[in-house]
Amino acid sequence: MGPQPKPAILTAATPRLRRFARREEGAITIFACFMVIIMLMVGGISVDMMRHEMDRSRLQAAADRAVLAAAALNQRLAPEDVVSDYLTKSGIRDYVSDVEVSEGLSFRTVTVGASTTMATQFMDYLGVETLNVPARATAEDRVPNVEISLVLDISGSMRFSNRMNDLRPAAAEFLDIVLDDANRQKTSVTLVPYAGQTNPGPFMFDRLNGARYPATPLDEADGGIPEDLSHGQLPADAEGGSGSDPNIRYVYPNVSSCLDIGTDGFGSAALPSGILYPQTPHFMNWTIAGNVMDWGWCPQDQTAIQYLSNDRTGLKALIDTMRMHDGTGTHYAMKWAVSMLDPSSQDEVVALANAGLAPAEFVGRPASYDDPTTQKYIILMTDGQITEQVRPIDMMDPENPVRELQRGRQVETEIISSAGTNVGSFFQQCDLAKSRSPRPIVIYTIAFEAPGVPEQQMRDCASSPSHFFSADGDNIADVFEAIAYQIRQLRLTQ
Repeated sequence: MGPQPKPAILTAATPRLRRFARREEGAITIFACFMVIIMLMVGGISVDMMRHEMDRSRLQAAADRAVLAAAALNQRLAPEDVVSDYLTKSGIRDYVSDVEVSEGLSFRTVTVGASTTMATQFMDYLGVETLNVPARATAEDRVPNVEISLVLDISGSMRFSNRMNDLRPAAAEFLDIVLDDANRQKTSVTLVPYAGQTNPGPFMFDRLNGARYPATPLDEADGGIPEDLSHGQLPADAEGGSGSDPNIRYVYPNVSSCLDIGTDGFGSAALPSGILYPQTPHFMNWTIAGNVMDWGWCPQDQTAIQYLSNDRTGLKALIDTMRMHDGTGTHYAMKWAVSMLDPSSQDEVVALANAGLAPAEFVGRPASYDDPTTQKYIILMTDGQITEQVRPIDMMDPENPVRELQRGRQVETEIISSAGTNVGSFFQQCDLAKSRSPRPIVIYTIAFEAPGVPEQQMRDCASSPSHFFSADGDNIADVFEAIAYQIRQLRLTQ
C-alpha cells in the first residue's frame, strides 16, 4: 500500500508554518518578560535591604544613646538600669541580648548587644523569609590624669554688663564637672585670676626671688594701713604713721605679691628664674569702681593664684569672692598658666605641698609631656585686649595708694612695655604651650563679650578653631560646660 496523501488542509498550512518558524518579530517580547521579572526581583530585594538598614540604624542609635548615658561617671544609676530604661522608652527593650559593664576608680565602659529579626516582603519568594538586624555599641568614660590651668580675667571691665556675676556660676559649674567625685583624685586645677598683673602669692614671690619694697610709715589719712596687714615690718624703734588707733603703727600698703617679669622671661615655659625680680608697685592707672574693685594693678593677696587644687569648695570660694583690679595683662597670666603645667615646676610643687599650699598627692606634677596617662589643659577667658604696662616712676610715691595715674599724674608715669610687646609675649607663651612634644598643652580660649581685636587674639592662641569660643552673658555657662565635658572624654568606642 503506497504513501497516503496529506490532507488538503495540512498541505495548504505547511508553507505558512514554515514562514512563522522563520519569522523573529515576537522574540523580544519573551526577553522583555524575563527582564521585567528580574527587575522586580532586584527592586524587591532593594526594598527589603533598605527596610533592614532603617531598622538597624534605629536599633544602633538607641544603643549608642543608652551606652553614652550609662557610661558617664557622674551617672548615679546602675548602668544596666540606664540601658534598660533607654531601650524601653525606645520600644526595643526585648531586643537586647547582653549588657557588659567594666568599671574602676576612674573609668567605666558599657557595651550593649542587641538584635532582632525582620520579615521580608520580597526576598521570601527566594526562600529568605527573615533578616537578622544586629547592633552593638560601646561607650567609655575614662579619666586620665588631668592638669588644668583655669585663667580668669578679673579686670575692671568685667563689671560691665553683669559679666563678673555671669562668670562666677559658670566657672563654678565647670569645677563641679571636672572635679566631681569620680574625677577629683586624678585632676588638679591651678586657678589663675589676673588683671594688670598676676599675683603668685607671698610664698612663691619669696621663692622666686621677688624683692619687696621696704616698710615705710604712712598716715592712715593718706592711705596707710595697720602694720600687721602689710608685708614687712618697721624697725622696732621706728615711728609709724598715725591713724584711728594710737596703738598701731600705720605703713605704706604692701598687700600684693606680683613679680615684674621682663620681656626676656617670656621665651621659656619655665617659671621665672632670675636673680631678682622687683615687686609691682601698689597703684591704679584708671579710675577705680570702689564698690566692686580693689585698689591695685596687681591683684591683692586674697586673689592670688591657687595651685594644683582638687578642692571644689576652696576653688569656688575664691571665684565667689575674687575682686576686680586694674589693667589687662593677659601675657602674665598665660606665663603662670603654662609654667604651672611645665615639668620644670615639679620642685616648686613639692615646696608648695610642704607649705600646705598644694595637695601632697599631686607631688610629682606637672607630669612629663610624654606621659601617656596625663593630659594638660589651659582654659583662658578674657573680656578685653592686652594693655600696655605702666608704672609710677616713683614706686613709693605717697599718692600711689590714693590717686590714679590717669588723674593728672601722667608725668609721673612710665611705660615699661607697650601693648604690642605684651601681645608678642602672650603669643610666645601660647606657641610654647602648643608646641610641647610629644603631647602639647591643649588651649581653650573664650572671648567674653570681646569682639574685634581681643576675639582675634583668643582665636589665634587656641589650639584650633574648635577650641575657641565667643561667649556672652546668655551662653557663658554653656561654653564652660561644653569645655568641661570635652575634657571629661566621654566617647563612643564602637
